[in-house]
Amino acid sequence: MNILLVWPPSADYCILNEKFSCCEPLGLEYIAAPLLKEFTVDIADMRFEKSIEDLLKKKKYDVVGVAIPFTTSVNVCNRMLQQIKENDERVKVVIGGHYPTVTLDNIYLQYVDYAIIGEGVHSFYELVKAIENQTLIDDVKGIAIIEDQLVKYTDKIIFNTLDHYPIPARNLVSKYQNKYFHAHYTPVTLMRFSAGCPHNCTFCVLWKLTNREYIVRSNDLIIQELKGIDCENIYVVDDEAFINAPKMYELAQKIIEKNIRKRFHMYVRADTIINNAALFELWAKAGLDSVLIGLESIFDDELKGYKKNITSEMAHKCVEILHKNSIEIRANFIVKPEYSRENFQELKQTVFELDIDLPTFAVLTPFHGTDEYEKVKDQFIIDKLEFFDCYHTFLKTKLSLKDFYQEFSNLFRSAKLRDKREEHGTVFYAGKGQDFEEMTQKMENSYLYY
Repeated sequence: MNILLVWPPSADYCILNEKFSCCEPLGLEYIAAPLLKEFTVDIADMRFEKSIEDLLKKKKYDVVGVAIPFTTSVNVCNRMLQQIKENDERVKVVIGGHYPTVTLDNIYLQYVDYAIIGEGVHSFYELVKAIENQTLIDDVKGIAIIEDQLVKYTDKIIFNTLDHYPIPARNLVSKYQNKYFHAHYTPVTLMRFSAGCPHNCTFCVLWKLTNREYIVRSNDLIIQELKGIDCENIYVVDDEAFINAPKMYELAQKIIEKNIRKRFHMYVRADTIINNAALFELWAKAGLDSVLIGLESIFDDELKGYKKNITSEMAHKCVEILHKNSIEIRANFIVKPEYSRENFQELKQTVFELDIDLPTFAVLTPFHGTDEYEKVKDQFIIDKLEFFDCYHTFLKTKLSLKDFYQEFSNLFRSAKLRDKREEHGTVFYAGKGQDFEEMTQKMENSYLYY
């Protein structure tokens, strides 16, 4: 059997696109790895390919898997799903990724045969085997069977370790490898040390996908994978890599002992840093170059409302610990629709005083499946899927929309003006040249789409 796995291009109207961050399709590489032992598998990264139709003309496929990683990906994926089925109606079309795991709403199910729900490595393999052997699809766990747009879910897969995950089939994207980057990490390779998060932030759905369980991969397997990666820059895409502090102590020690020289970028919570200062001193020696912290707000009432279980004062301590160890700080702050000009100014000033290396900002976005979504979904003033990119408001603003977006875009411009690391050429995601100017202008003009 011939299998094609597809990663979609950026959405038509998306503030962030491959000009600012373009990373390998790690999920597809995981799925491909066990399949390669028995089938012919290709990965197509449509950010670099002309069209799905061209690929389907060159080779006949039995199964096509399409990743729908983001809400912003839905419409562009719908067009591909239609093209795939219209090209060959006998091909089995499978969707998967974050969005279909949370909801199948808005997807063109008339062009879909199956959906992978949740972690897909085992499910996709078993589904392909069932298709090949013409055995009962209902026995495959972790999927949705779609017939005449009616959806039937099979039993969920329960797992408590990532040790069954294979080494990703990165060779299938080797032709794109030098095009992958994140901020100033060029090229970059993605890795995964864990899945899930034990916290319950209202704006995040990730903790719900594992029922607040924190599921890890053994350090020996992580070391084995690291040894096989040539790229110096490693972007660890865990929800939060440092939750299990003793395990991360051991991993850092192993990296140092085995003289593995990499530059790591990871996500981390503020309370994790404060409660484990010595851990970050050790990880600095192991190659931790930068972290992204979800500081989220400078206002304690907002942090409480988000269920972050941190305080605004923690930000200063985080900066102190990380800068002491020469770890670069990337911090995100959430902007609420009800912000006044004074709120914007206070945020801008506080970020400057905190001395955060590369600050970034996001409009509070009620993603599907989150507590936030359930709370405000009936108050939406627009329902444009491409606006689920963290840079657009779905709710009424205190300022006029024009003034709100002007203030919001100026936050990014102020970060650019105070950046101390000119050699990087970026302010977090945003390039400093024409791309940056186009991005901020696009933000500022967003009010025109309401």
